[in-house]
Amino acid sequence: MRGRGHDVLWGTVRVVLAVVLLGAAWQAARAAERARSADLDFPRLAIHDAQGRDTGGLKVCGDRYQEPFCLRAEHVAVDEVLLKLRKKSSARYQFEFGRSGGRTLALELDVGYADRDLVEAVGRHGKATLYWWRDSVRLLEVSAGGERRMLRTAHHPGREFVFPAASGSVLAGLGAAFLWSGLWRLVRGGVSRSNWPWQTTVPGVAFTLAGLGGACSAVFAAHSPRTMAWTAGVVGAVSAVAAACWAYRTARRRKLVLERMEPVAPVAERRFGGTVCGPGPWEALSMGVLRTGPQGLAAAPGSVSDTGSLGVRPFPGSLRLVRVRPPHRDDPLRLRFVRYGRTDAAEDTQMTLVAECEAVGGPVSGARVLIGAGSEDLPYVLGALSAATPSPLPEPSAAGQDG
Repeated sequence: MRGRGHDVLWGTVRVVLAVVLLGAAWQAARAAERARSADLDFPRLAIHDAQGRDTGGLKVCGDRYQEPFCLRAEHVAVDEVLLKLRKKSSARYQFEFGRSGGRTLALELDVGYADRDLVEAVGRHGKATLYWWRDSVRLLEVSAGGERRMLRTAHHPGREFVFPAASGSVLAGLGAAFLWSGLWRLVRGGVSRSNWPWQTTVPGVAFTLAGLGGACSAVFAAHSPRTMAWTAGVVGAVSAVAAACWAYRTARRRKLVLERMEPVAPVAERRFGGTVCGPGPWEALSMGVLRTGPQGLAAAPGSVSDTGSLGVRPFPGSLRLVRVRPPHRDDPLRLRFVRYGRTDAAEDTQMTLVAECEAVGGPVSGARVLIGAGSEDLPYVLGALSAATPSPLPEPSAAGQDG
């Protein structure tokens, strides 16, 4: 699928995905608000002395303390304690409790190694008390052999706000990025056919990094949720400026490369990374290595360092060069996301460019054939095409319109 149909399809997919992500972000935000309320209200359960100092005890519901600012104690029978997982500094145990009315409750808890012996003793002949607050078990008191210990569960308030808030921020950033990209493709996709147009790349990077920035600040935002919004805004603005500068430099560099590109006559054999996409016999040539030379263009097996003619497949017909351009987003995936190394074995990669051609004669005459290669190797492809079927390069202004 090419052109407008490609944009409508993938634009719609992005919008649907954005709706799902933003819906999940909304649910995470609601969970974060509930967790924040628990984190802020739980300190009110602490017992203070006449001077206002924390005694280390917690209010338990009874004659003196009433809900909602007290813990509801439930004495339970310990049916079984199983070791589930050993960690570096703790171990995870699964507790099976018997409750009144024949009900049961399973609870997994990370226990430090200092408390392991007591926990395992509780599984044989111990007692346990669950402390509930706002429909969740917050503390577990275990006792055996005259020794008693209070263990915190995973729902112990203090850091409950962080995970849902951070998750919601990340999901919101990704959802905004996909929503912008999808709407742009549906409404303005014809403005640029580039694989990574700046109109979606810059906002996408800004929204995504803003979400990550907000997630990082969630650790400090329990008392002031606006901290997340301010952090996300600052990170998003800085990211947008940086991404815009990068997009401008990339587009300018690509334009200069296209303007200065000239065919190089094939004098000696040269092998380099390349991709051929086309119908019929051209489809069988996509091997990853191209060969140019006096014998013309061919696809070769193996790597760029191989020699010899075993397995080499010459191009099945002549090609007329239409234009040289960067990869388009409706090109095959192996052209859009491939990166070609330098022929001189340097570590950095080349800029990927595409020679768009038209088959002349043969079984698929008039078919579109795409040849992808690095910016340093494509001139040799153009030279081989010119030697086989003379065709002038497109005007630089036309090539630069794809950026």
